[in-house]
Amino acid sequence: MVVAQALADAGLEGRLPMPSPLQWYEAPLTERMELVRRGVPANWLLESQHALALTRNALCELLGLKVSTVNRKLLNRSLLNPDESERLMGLQRLIGQVEVLVRDCGDGSPFEAGRWLADWLQRPNRALGGVRPAAFMDTAEGREQVGRLIGAQRSGSYM
Repeated sequence: MVVAQALADAGLEGRLPMPSPLQWYEAPLTERMELVRRGVPANWLLESQHALALTRNALCELLGLKVSTVNRKLLNRSLLNPDESERLMGLQRLIGQVEVLVRDCGDGSPFEAGRWLADWLQRPNRALGGVRPAAFMDTAEGREQVGRLIGAQRSGSYM
């Protein structure tokens, strides 16, 4: 498993390869928790930024991260702290969840889950009282609720 390999290669610190959203979503909980507790390389933010087609400022705003802190950690090739790591990898998990939904229920045509998620997060959602899901992304509880909404789409139920 990619996450286990990343842990085994921990001596590489800022050069660890980022697991794909699907790998992260399907990884065992204990492996995900262990990596988040250690902190993930700050450069993984760049991969998420690309997958979502967001600017760094927009990604930081979405996750409730300070741009200056992110820039410093990128420059120093350091790790995000556990809270920052959990926010980033929680977003990766949601992208993976969308990938699974499309894989299991889609028609097989090409689909960019990250870009779809970034767009969907900005649209007001009735199940959230008309609030955009993006407003929930800066807390674990909020990301969990967003994940439930994505999961509800599998059955056609939009909560």
